[in-house]
Amino acid sequence: MADQVVFIKLRPLWARAPLLLLAAAALWAAWQGARYGIGGTMAEAAPFSFETDQAGAIESAEGAVRLAPRDPSTHLMLARLYQSTFDTQSVERALREYGEAAALAPDDYLVWMEVGRARGALGDPEGGVAALRRAAELAPNYAAPRWHLGNALLRLGRTDEAFAELRRASDADPKVYQAQVFNIAWQVYGPNVARVVDVVGKTPAARAQLVSVLAGRGLLDDAAAVWSGLGEGERREQAEIGQALARAFYAKGQYGRAVRVLTESGAEDLGTGHFSNGSFESDIGRAGAQLFRWDVTPVEGVQTAIDARAASAGRRSLRIAFNTSAQVEFGNVAQVVPVEPGARYRLSYSFKTEELRSAALLVVAVEDAGPPLSHIISSAPTPAGTNDWQQVALDFAAGPKTEALLVRVARLPCGEGACPIYGKIWYDDFHLERTAGRANAR
Repeated sequence: MADQVVFIKLRPLWARAPLLLLAAAALWAAWQGARYGIGGTMAEAAPFSFETDQAGAIESAEGAVRLAPRDPSTHLMLARLYQSTFDTQSVERALREYGEAAALAPDDYLVWMEVGRARGALGDPEGGVAALRRAAELAPNYAAPRWHLGNALLRLGRTDEAFAELRRASDADPKVYQAQVFNIAWQVYGPNVARVVDVVGKTPAARAQLVSVLAGRGLLDDAAAVWSGLGEGERREQAEIGQALARAFYAKGQYGRAVRVLTESGAEDLGTGHFSNGSFESDIGRAGAQLFRWDVTPVEGVQTAIDARAASAGRRSLRIAFNTSAQVEFGNVAQVVPVEPGARYRLSYSFKTEELRSAALLVVAVEDAGPPLSHIISSAPTPAGTNDWQQVALDFAAGPKTEALLVRVARLPCGEGACPIYGKIWYDDFHLERTAGRANAR
């Protein structure tokens, strides 16, 4: 058997040191990553057991801080839990942990914003303002830090500084903060409208939003004054706000002012003393959606629709089809028409019928839109059976305080028991014109 020679190469320890150091560094990095991962998981899980076991939740959060001492989120969670105990001895601990979180995240505006709000809540309002100001510096174009800073300054009585920040928050995110800023301004400065306008901003959008807030509070004269201060083009740009103001006037029975605001907002076919879409050449919108337009609400057993195959004038008319044996009340086709108080008017319209049968037929009623609603005049009942187009005219005088008329198709009252109604009726060509002379019905 031949001799075997085995070569063993021994490298000195110093030559293997870099590999050993690299392996040690990798192990240390893995351990640190694991520690921080475990610490973060423990911090996230701690609040879930807080309600049933406060001490255990806090102990878990403290363990998370020990595992991940350089992670601001673990300090934030521990601070929140300390704060939630409502224990006076925990306040100092909470403030210390909030401070540690801020120190570990010097450029994170979310951390500074939470720290600022917490300091204010824990009895350190000046510290809260300082932290919130830092958050606003880190995110100068974000609304939330400005909003919280403004509120913190307001609680300290520094109103001018506060509204400067609140106005910036409103400008950055008007949908979220603008109405809230107006409400705060009204609480502080109301009813000084000029001062409110001054502190919340004088841009058209800001003033238009103030109109909405004032109208919502029922301060219609103040809302109208701010609305009038907008330019013609600005009022058209803020048409949605104008419609809200007009609806507030409408609800109060101030129809003339409602018409004026709608017209300034760009609404067409509106004015005193005439119908909108009197010949039904345009479609009728959803019930209650538009002011001074035809309003048609559904009634069971009655179908109301535009008919493009029958017309007295133009191309279309309104068809109402009845097919019910129940005692149905009907008054769902109506329009509020603005008029001049005390003036004399003539209402004219056309109708035709097809096999219309009932013991209680239809009239066109004219009422003072009020409030309160009061009857002025009605047409004669519609003839039964089938009738070709006929024209009706009603002459009357508006009351001395009447700003609008309610013109509606109404059914006469039924007696006791069943009161069926069948057949169809078409209406068309509603006109209202101002007249002179004695008022009467024809």
